[in-house]
Amino acid sequence: MQSVENLNDLRLVAWIAETGSLAGAARRLGLNHATVFRRLNQLESDTGVRLFERIAGRYHATAAGEELMRAGAELDAIATSAMLRVAGADLRPSGLVRISTTDSLALTLLPPILALCRQRYPQIRLTLEVDNKSANLSKRDADIAVRPTITPPDYLIGKHIAPLEFCIYAASSYLALHADLPLHQHEWIALDDAHSGHRSLRWLGNILPLDEVGYRSSSFGLVQQACLQGMGMAILPCILGDSSDALQRVGEPIPECAAALWLLIHPDLRETTRVKAVFQLLHEELATAMLRFA
Repeated sequence: MQSVENLNDLRLVAWIAETGSLAGAARRLGLNHATVFRRLNQLESDTGVRLFERIAGRYHATAAGEELMRAGAELDAIATSAMLRVAGADLRPSGLVRISTTDSLALTLLPPILALCRQRYPQIRLTLEVDNKSANLSKRDADIAVRPTITPPDYLIGKHIAPLEFCIYAASSYLALHADLPLHQHEWIALDDAHSGHRSLRWLGNILPLDEVGYRSSSFGLVQQACLQGMGMAILPCILGDSSDALQRVGEPIPECAAALWLLIHPDLRETTRVKAVFQLLHEELATAMLRFA
């Protein structure tokens, strides 16, 4: 008797015995009837024994066939155990997770949440990448993105966290001198032209020409710092403006500037243990943190 060449031969025997037919085994194995017939004949020829008897239209394993079935079950168990051990290395959250976000979120909501993440998952290393332009998750610029957006990309899996409001802010020292001025006569601080599509600039452009804005910068974090110096009024996300007692809201939140806070991940990474663990923690903690602004 020659040896059985591979585990697939043993699976073939098992499925023929379980279904009682070549057609049934073919369906389970994703093969056609002719292929199963040919492989069974070849297997019986190689082993030199008859593996099945056909009785009343059904295939019944002979003693030799049952022996191969038992061997197949043992080898399947060994293979399954090995696969679980390999996969188990990823069951314990560990490794690097890269998070992309804006400076507003990096300076306010995220630090305590990321500290909690490190405490809960000490084997996970975190990289926080601050970029006010959206990271391209399809190219794996980051594993997770925490972003203000209205329409997240269709190719990503997203969790809507909460609405994100914007309001006019100014330092108390500035308002003490200029509180009574109409909006268009104030000194203004705003994002620069690299953010020309931002809703805050479109709104401000209806108040005065943007080329009359006295100070512009590349991020809301820098705009906030200028505002704290009393350089003028600025439209800021409330999570950033409210983070400093030295700034005061001027009026109510501006509906035309509103966005939403989203947590985004590429579909290929959603079951990666370390990324999934960080994603779930961010989802829970950001939702709780945003309740302060509801």
